[in-house]
Amino acid sequence: MSTLSLTVDRNLARTVRLTGNLKRRDATPRAVSAALGAVDYVARGVFYVWRNRRYLTVTKLANMALVNIQFRLKTERVFGRPYNMKIESTNICNTHCQLCPTGIGLEGRPKGKMSFDSYKNLIGQVRRTLFGLDLSMWGDPLIVPEIYDMIRYAHDRGIWTYVSSNLHAFKPDKGQAEALVRSGLDMMTCSLHGASQETFEIYQPGKSFADALAKVRHLVATRDRLGSATPVIQLNFVVTRHNEHERAAFESLAEELGCRAVFSTAAMNTRFLDHDSKLQPLGLAPDLLAKKTRKHLTEWLPTDEQYVLEPYRRMLEGDYDPEQFNGNKLFDCSWPWRSSVINWDGTVVTCCGSFDPSEDMGNALTQPFGKIWNGPTYRMARRSFKKKLTDDQAKDNPCATCPGFMV
Repeated sequence: MSTLSLTVDRNLARTVRLTGNLKRRDATPRAVSAALGAVDYVARGVFYVWRNRRYLTVTKLANMALVNIQFRLKTERVFGRPYNMKIESTNICNTHCQLCPTGIGLEGRPKGKMSFDSYKNLIGQVRRTLFGLDLSMWGDPLIVPEIYDMIRYAHDRGIWTYVSSNLHAFKPDKGQAEALVRSGLDMMTCSLHGASQETFEIYQPGKSFADALAKVRHLVATRDRLGSATPVIQLNFVVTRHNEHERAAFESLAEELGCRAVFSTAAMNTRFLDHDSKLQPLGLAPDLLAKKTRKHLTEWLPTDEQYVLEPYRRMLEGDYDPEQFNGNKLFDCSWPWRSSVINWDGTVVTCCGSFDPSEDMGNALTQPFGKIWNGPTYRMARRSFKKKLTDDQAKDNPCATCPGFMV
């Protein structure tokens, strides 16, 4: 990246941070706040176009417009293609994150890594309309030795790239920090979820917070030494009852490290509570399942209401019936229109919450992705946003009784 480009990039990023902070001031009069919101919107738009200028082709912009129109109309058949995708590099992980089905040892699909040939096949199918690619799903992408080549392959074909990692497999002193920067990766999220060893270890048992921070520092220093604006590095903090008291400390830590702090609402994954480790139904009596669910939610849900989703409130009150969301969603989820997921073995699912292989919609390595995208299962997933599905239509369809966020 040229010195001029790097200077523009950093100044625009600084401007967006400034306009965002001004917009969020609580004491600002309403009229001034609205004006600042408009300025912030324009600033972010300019920054978005500038940073992504090499990825925004006429074809991709036209596809985005078409998909977004169809999302608003909630059409069952989508003539455009998803412009954001997850292509899972691996579902293997080396951490026991306490709210993740992989971390707690649930057995979904067999463990494995996507081959580079399979990956190239998939990129070839979607590259004309694909804007953003996330190589993370149920495993840690930095476990995959070819991940740097996978990122570079997409980057060279005009696709914005992203990974999320817990950093435990990352070895920056072995040249991996430089390889990551030189791969062309646009954004990376580092999963920390705490600002101290004590809190960090509650969610990621047996792991070292100091080690993770040292790796972040090394990566930031390597990026700056190479004169690159990317990857943009985010530090993720999924807000739970165990860590919510450290939000301010985490924000200060991210600023000190030269990263962006991201606070996320936790997915409690209550849908697995009535299943064993092999995802076989336990058949718990309703009162026992409700008790088990309340115990789980009480342990993990934060006290700060802004990080508690409505479905979890209803579960705590004993007023949750998933059937009410068949044809009537709580959240206006865009996954079935704007995005898609291809697992490491080529199987396609609707969203990032789909873990059970029974929810697969087809395999993009054995049939064209476009055929799956507008196949009967995908169309029924979209229909469930406007019309109630029959029992046959809803069978093994993850969207049927989902409130719009997999709970």
